[in-house]
Amino acid sequence: MNITITKQKLARYLSYTDAITSSKTTVPVLTNILLNAEDNILSLQSSNLETGISITDTIDMSEPGALAVNGKKLSGIIRELPDQDVNLKTDEHNRLTIKSTSTDIKAKFVIAGILKEDFPKVKTEPEDEYIQIKADEFKKMIKKVIFSVSTDENKYSLTGVFLEKNDDGLNMVSTDGKRLSLVWRKKDDLKIKADVFHIPHDGVIVPKIVLTEIIKYPFEIDIISVGFSKNQIFFFYDNIHITSNLIEGKFPDYKKIVPEQRDNYFISDKNLLYNAIKRVSVLVDESYNQVKLSIMKNKLLISSKNPSLGGAVEEIPVEYTGEDIDIALNYIYMIDCLKEINSDTVKIDFENSERVLTIRGEDEDNYINLIMPMKINM
Repeated sequence: MNITITKQKLARYLSYTDAITSSKTTVPVLTNILLNAEDNILSLQSSNLETGISITDTIDMSEPGALAVNGKKLSGIIRELPDQDVNLKTDEHNRLTIKSTSTDIKAKFVIAGILKEDFPKVKTEPEDEYIQIKADEFKKMIKKVIFSVSTDENKYSLTGVFLEKNDDGLNMVSTDGKRLSLVWRKKDDLKIKADVFHIPHDGVIVPKIVLTEIIKYPFEIDIISVGFSKNQIFFFYDNIHITSNLIEGKFPDYKKIVPEQRDNYFISDKNLLYNAIKRVSVLVDESYNQVKLSIMKNKLLISSKNPSLGGAVEEIPVEYTGEDIDIALNYIYMIDCLKEINSDTVKIDFENSERVLTIRGEDEDNYINLIMPMKINM
């Protein structure tokens, strides 16, 4: 292989593929990225056996060839080169030589690699027809739920985002057992054609790593294609294919725990509430990350306490006419969802200090968050 490619392009592609490589593996090949050049097209592939990515682009090619090399090392080398084209060349000893075409730098890097035949193949095409979805709206939906995905591997079915059809569009749901995020969009908002809109089973659970990566990608064309096979999901956009195994298991019946809007609620300016919580959280006890909401007539006291440092309290105006009540919660959960609410004002309803709180944007009727309160320890 002997090819030339722009440094900026190669660095970007390597960042995408290296994010999928497995750093915690006993299988050394999974730390590699496969470079495969033929017919003036370069493909970069990586896999952790559960998720795979393939990126293709046209290049200047003097000689075809393929080699898999350590992704992190290659990425590190490319980042340090000047913003000029990069030459990649393999030899008969399965080594990759990297050089900048800049006349200002004479450095040469050589990495030992492994054969293409020893690298796991990345499947890129689903069994069913692709569904085309408005990419920008799809990414916005992901961002509104991704933070509530569980990181507890013992709760395996909660370590991804649940995708399901609703009567007129798509739902995305995530939960870690202590909070839940739900967003939905109509088919028209997502530009989905009704005749090809299908999701297997009663919905699928998509691993967090896949959706986290999709958020990062800039879309030159505002369309992402989504397809399915028996136990896999496929994403295709621009020149990138991502394939992932779906998470096995049954997602909780979240509809049973999402309450109707309740009579006890307060309304607050979103930014005022967000910034007050941020300030008060500086002195939380980091063992609990707890802040207390003391809800009173037309005002809210937000307080924190740290046994070794002290505490903080801030008062903000709210619309509320009910009985005084104290509710404690993890401030991170509140901050996470407030960041993703588009409305200028938020409505937070509750039953009592022990039942779930519901957070909605007043002008955003297709997105809600639930947070379980904590036992007050301040």
